[in-house]
Amino acid sequence: MTIEYKKAFLKLLQVTATYHKRHKVFEDLVSCTAISLHNSVRFDQELENRYLNIIAGYEKEDVSNMAKLMALVVMALEAERCDFLGSVFMELDMGDKYRGQFFTPWDIARMMASIQLHGISERFPDRGFITLQEPASGAGCMVIAFAEEFAQRGYSPHEQLWVSVTDVDPLAADMSYVQLSLCGIPAEVITGNALTLKSWRTIYTPAHYTGRWSVRLNGHEKHDA
Repeated sequence: MTIEYKKAFLKLLQVTATYHKRHKVFEDLVSCTAISLHNSVRFDQELENRYLNIIAGYEKEDVSNMAKLMALVVMALEAERCDFLGSVFMELDMGDKYRGQFFTPWDIARMMASIQLHGISERFPDRGFITLQEPASGAGCMVIAFAEEFAQRGYSPHEQLWVSVTDVDPLAADMSYVQLSLCGIPAEVITGNALTLKSWRTIYTPAHYTGRWSVRLNGHEKHDA
């Protein structure tokens, strides 16, 4: 079913704002979606200004198409947990030699998550949740796969998993934010360099706020998985 959503997404993207390059439309769409999701639970005027500035560069019909594209992303991830935006990114050849980005295939991500979670029931902490850190998140594929494997073992990713992800590319960070938000994963998403520890922006997914994770994490070491 996700394949059909991807076909519909790519078809609509091709006819949206033809006066812009495809990579710009995709990047603007992801940015606007991330801002919309964040501001739905924690309004930020600076982010809102960025949203309005992006939208100002599009005609009314194309703004409508971008809303439909957002809806397709939502429906795709509701139908099946996967790296939808990452697969679209690669389909558009945006991970070329200039970016040097090649995202992990979904099946490999699931296999790696399964290995990492082996024996989790024997070492699950008394506090009732674990944390996970991803220093090069891409579109969030590895985290989504981890959350899916975690759920298959009878745990709740919404209530028993908190994640910190980082990517140096603002587009990748926004893709992570969108997908982790839509998958209901509590997380902080950092745009920054995981090697130098320099960061430019940190935003939190809706599930972080609704789950009161700032309170739950207080006094705990976060990065232990």
